[in-house]
Amino acid sequence: MKQFLTHNQFVFFLISWCIGFTAQAQSARYDSLWKDPAVESRIQKGIEANRKGEFTIRFTDKDGNPVTPGAVSLTQTRHDFYFGANGFMVKGFKNAKEDALYEEHFSKLFNFVTIPFYWPELEPEPGKLRFGKDSPYSYRRPAPDVVMEFAKKYNLTPKGHTLVWDNSRWSIPPWLPKDEKIMEQKISKRIGQIAERYGHDIQIWDIVNEVTDRHSDVLMPKDFAFKAFKESERVFPGSNVFTLNFTTGIWNRSNKREYSADYLVTENLLLRNAKINAIGLQFHNFSEPEYNEIVQGKAMIPSTLFKTLDLYADFNLPLHITEITVAALTEKGPEYQAKMTENYYKLWFSHPKVEGIIWWNLVDGTAAPARIRSDGSVVPGEDKWKGGLLNRDFTKKPVYDVLDRLINKEWRTNVTVSPKNNAVSYSGFYGTYKLVTQVKGKKYEKEVQCPKSGTRDIIVVLD
Repeated sequence: MKQFLTHNQFVFFLISWCIGFTAQAQSARYDSLWKDPAVESRIQKGIEANRKGEFTIRFTDKDGNPVTPGAVSLTQTRHDFYFGANGFMVKGFKNAKEDALYEEHFSKLFNFVTIPFYWPELEPEPGKLRFGKDSPYSYRRPAPDVVMEFAKKYNLTPKGHTLVWDNSRWSIPPWLPKDEKIMEQKISKRIGQIAERYGHDIQIWDIVNEVTDRHSDVLMPKDFAFKAFKESERVFPGSNVFTLNFTTGIWNRSNKREYSADYLVTENLLLRNAKINAIGLQFHNFSEPEYNEIVQGKAMIPSTLFKTLDLYADFNLPLHITEITVAALTEKGPEYQAKMTENYYKLWFSHPKVEGIIWWNLVDGTAAPARIRSDGSVVPGEDKWKGGLLNRDFTKKPVYDVLDRLINKEWRTNVTVSPKNNAVSYSGFYGTYKLVTQVKGKKYEKEVQCPKSGTRDIIVVLD
C-alpha cells in the first residue's frame, strides 16, 4: 500500500530541505573565499618568504680549522615565532591531575604565555600585593610568580597583561579613590612596583588595553594611555617591548583606514614619542550575529584580515594577534572552529609583520565568568562560546589537533644534510635546532640558533 506524506509532514520536509540547502550554500561561500587561488597563493608565498630562511653551517675545530663531519641531522626544537595562550589557569584547578594535564597540553603547542597582572586581584587591598607563590588563590588570576615558574619550566616567553585598563570590573580595584590626581599617582606606583620585580624577567608588556573602547562612565586620569607609556619607559629596563593592545573591533574599523580610531590613537602616541614597540589586535568572537556572518562568509573574510594587517603594517612595528576566541557554537561548532582556526592561523602566519599569535582560553569552562547587572539581569560569561582548544575533561577538540599539526609538523623543519667540504646549507623555519653529527666515530650534539634577524652563516665548533 502506498503511503503519502501528510501536509504537515511535507511542510516539515520542505523546511528541513531548505535549511540544509542554505547551510550547504553558506558553507560553499565560506570555502570559496578561503580557497580562492589568489588568497591561497598569498598565504603560501608569505609563509615561505617570511617564516623561512636559507642557512649555512660551517664546522671547525677549536683552533678554527675546517672540519668535515658525517651526515648532519637538524631537528627544530623551538619556533622563532610566538605561538601562545593565556596562562590564567596555571595551578588553577585545585587538582594535581588536571593541573598536570593543563601543563602537558599547553607546553606541547606553545612557546609563549600571557601572565595576568589585573589590578583588582593583584592588589586586592592597598599595599597587599599578590606577587608570590604563597599568595591566596584567585580564580583565573594566579600570582605572577606561579606563572613565571611555569614559563621557566617549559621555556616559554612570558608577557605581562595588562598595566593600565579603564575597565571597572577587570582592572580598577574597588578601593581606588575616584580622584584623577590620586589615581595617577597610584597608577604610577603600580607600574613602578611591577617594573622593579618583573622588568628584567618579563620583556613583553601590554601597557594599555582597549583604549579606543573607552568606558566613558569610568573616571581615569586625562591622557592616561600616553602617561602610562611614558611612565613605563621611565621605570622599565630599556630592553622591554611595549604593546598597545586593541579590541576585536579593530578588524571592522579598518575600512576607515588611516582615519579609524585605532590608527589615529597609534599615530598620535607615536608622534608624541610614546615607546610603542608592537601593536596588539584581539580576535574574540563574542557575538552570535557575527558568528553567523563568519560561517556564511560575510565577516572576517580573507580580504578584511589582510587589509587590516596591511594597514597597521604602515607603522613598521610587529603585530601581535593577542587574544583569540574562535567560538564552537551549534552541533557543527567544533568542526567550524577547527576550519576557521586553520584558515586564520595560516593567514596570520604568512604576514610579514605578524610576530605572534596568542590563543586565549585553553580549556572550555575556564573562561571569564558571567556577571550580574545592577538591574539583576545576567550577562553570560565567555564560557558560552566554547572557545577552548580542549573540552573541560581535557579531551582534545578538533581545533587542538589542527594547531598541533600546523605548529609541530607542517611549520617545523627536520632535515638530514650531507656536508660539502666543511659546510651544510639548508632552508628552514626560523628557530632553534638540535644538530647531531659525527666525526671519526665521535658523536656531537649542538644547539643552533637560526633566527629571522641575525646571521645566516653559522660557525659550529666540534672540539
